[in-house]
Amino acid sequence: MSLLEHRYRRVLRLLPAFYHVEREEEMVAAFMEMYGDVPDDVNPRPSWGEIASVAALSVRLRLGAVRDRPRAFAWGEAVRLAALLGLAYQAVYGVLVAADVLRALSLGTTPFPGAPEPAEHLMALRDLGTGLCAVAAFTAIMRARPRLAKVAALLGTIPLLAYDAITLVLPGTAGDGPWTEAGRMLVTAAPVIALLLGFHRDVTPPRRPWWLTLAPPAAGLTMLAWAEVWLALRLYESEWLALWLDLDGTAIAALVVGSAFAVARRPVPSLALGLSIAGLLMLPGRLGLLIDLYGSAIGDTTSVVATQCLLLSIVTGALAAAGLRSLPGARAATLT
Repeated sequence: MSLLEHRYRRVLRLLPAFYHVEREEEMVAAFMEMYGDVPDDVNPRPSWGEIASVAALSVRLRLGAVRDRPRAFAWGEAVRLAALLGLAYQAVYGVLVAADVLRALSLGTTPFPGAPEPAEHLMALRDLGTGLCAVAAFTAIMRARPRLAKVAALLGTIPLLAYDAITLVLPGTAGDGPWTEAGRMLVTAAPVIALLLGFHRDVTPPRRPWWLTLAPPAAGLTMLAWAEVWLALRLYESEWLALWLDLDGTAIAALVVGSAFAVARRPVPSLALGLSIAGLLMLPGRLGLLIDLYGSAIGDTTSVVATQCLLLSIVTGALAAAGLRSLPGARAATLT
């Protein structure tokens, strides 16, 4: 076996076992036919383009879009559900952020007190653009426009991640603690990664109704109205209540309620695993807040955040166990 052939076979190990067994010899022969006899002393290697194509094929096979391989299809549906839930969260947050920026600009105040004026305008534009892109990405994927959804998600996410990375590197620039910022970066990036991986070219997403598509923006507007009631009743003075009525606390409560329905009957693997992934993505943000608050928080703040972290851990673990138990067995199927 030549050195190039050996390296091609190592690259092909990225593929799932059933596909690797069936197609390895055929794919190696096709690769070697392109290059012919290459001597080992020139240290030949597969190109990065070939490695990327094999990796993309592996993702498409492992996150299946067809039901003839039920295990891969279940994992694919779980990742796609996690992407939808993450984008829905970002769409709600986008409405809140955009409304906050627009309110501050209309009143002539600043949403970023203490920031220099040029940086203030850039930050306002960044947050406004991020919010609009989040709503556009969720709307596009719900209306079966995956390419538009990916472009909008990337346009809204990359500037925000770049700014958050800068706040972690430069001392004294982070608005919150470093662990909270790191958890927020994960919550921002993970749904976009799930969108890119789960909705690959083999997937034809369904066109969902408008009432479901507009649910996250409507939830954001509802939370804005609730914020006025919150301020009028001075509910923010209760630390326990405030941490359950903000966006993250509401999302945790919704996950707990949804999980109860998901495991009440025989769980659907993709639903249980998708909710488990969503809970796992929320956990670092609350854990980061708990680490940053530890030793400096006053009152019940630390205990409430610790309770939320414990609740998220229990729910995520229970959903993962239920989903994995109900996964169909691996089955080698002939590609159609």
